Amino acid sequence: MEPRTRRSYEALRLKHIDRIFGRMVRLRAYGGLLLMAAISVATLCDGAHWRRIWLPVQVVVALSFFFFELRRYEREGLTERSIAGNLSLGILLEQSLTWGTGGLASPLLPLLLPLAFVGAAVLPPRQRLALMGEELGLLALLSAAHLFGWTPPLHLSFLGEPPRALLIAVAVCMFLLVVVANIVGAAVRGTFEDMVAESFHQRDELFATHRAHARTLESLSGEIAHELKNPLATVKGLTQLMRREPGRAQPQERLEVLAGEVSRMQDILEEFLNFSRPLVPLSVSEVDLGALCDEAVVLHEGLAAEHGVRLARGGEGQVVAVCDPRKVKQVVMNLLHNAIDASPRGGQVMVDVESGSVGDVRVVVRDSGAGLSPEVSARAFDAGVTTKSKGSGLGLTVARALARQHGGEVTLRNEASGGCVAELMLPRELPADTLGPVRDVREVAHAR
Repeated sequence: MEPRTRRSYEALRLKHIDRIFGRMVRLRAYGGLLLMAAISVATLCDGAHWRRIWLPVQVVVALSFFFFELRRYEREGLTERSIAGNLSLGILLEQSLTWGTGGLASPLLPLLLPLAFVGAAVLPPRQRLALMGEELGLLALLSAAHLFGWTPPLHLSFLGEPPRALLIAVAVCMFLLVVVANIVGAAVRGTFEDMVAESFHQRDELFATHRAHARTLESLSGEIAHELKNPLATVKGLTQLMRREPGRAQPQERLEVLAGEVSRMQDILEEFLNFSRPLVPLSVSEVDLGALCDEAVVLHEGLAAEHGVRLARGGEGQVVAVCDPRKVKQVVMNLLHNAIDASPRGGQVMVDVESGSVGDVRVVVRDSGAGLSPEVSARAFDAGVTTKSKGSGLGLTVARALARQHGGEVTLRNEASGGCVAELMLPRELPADTLGPVRDVREVAHAR
């Protein structure tokens, strides 16, 4: 984590620990009044003079500590050091009261378990282990004192002294339960920390995405301005020339140039807008990729005929995947368009749809061009990189971003026999974290 993120994480963790600990302090203070009243009644019923002196002193000390800690907490708040000291002294008082009220037969003995759980849940590992050592050590002393007869029993008329075997069983069970309470508390703390860390990690990723996207848009603005400058100059020149010849029918060639330059500017702006606007969440359904590719092939028959390129469809007939059909179609059409542009006259572009061996599906577009040079191959997906004389270099950038939004990928490689292979890989079932906006455009920016 970055230092700033670490500070935010620690502040959030301490805030939630403060909430848990605050509840425990209040419950202990006000619930302790009832508990101490019950202890006082039991003391009066016992008849032992030493207990009538010793236990009231313990009650006064315990209640003073509980309310002192409550006031300090409400006044000063919480630190991890104060938590450790508070729990340590609280466990010592609890074990002292347990010894005085019957040891292993005391009704206060189970109170050690919630203290152990809270300590494990709120303290860091080193302090947690120290506190668990204190718990087990005091429990061992308490058990030894009772089993060796050093704990005076609390003689009440309706209770007798439990048998020794039962006391041993209680001691063993308490040891195990204290260990379990610590393990469960540590697991709860670990789960909470993992959730918070993951939330901060996702936040950092999202911030990095927005920063990188903003940097990329800033760098692209100059390239877009340059791309638009030439066609605008052409349009301006032809418009001025046509204004000097009012009433004269304009040659078809001029009008075609104007229409072509306007279309070119429109294409550049469309690709730029696709890249600049945040990618909206996916709208998914079951899609037959074979039918989707057939439709894309039909839509490109005119462009292929203009370039003298044959289109062919291979692979499997029907391959179903869960995806956003509009976005996947945009990726396929981009790859198909690039393949037609790269192929020479008389060449062929093959579109295959295949089922992968690891639960994915693939759309493979093969052209018969010269392939990618090493320089272009290394930066083919960078925004603004293009081999076309009239391209913006944003098509592959957007295509890869859309594929990754699905949890998939777009790759390019040269075929050994010649030509380039563009492959779109998609999972058959979308991962749970892919239904939000895309988060990987930062990789494009870092590559630049």
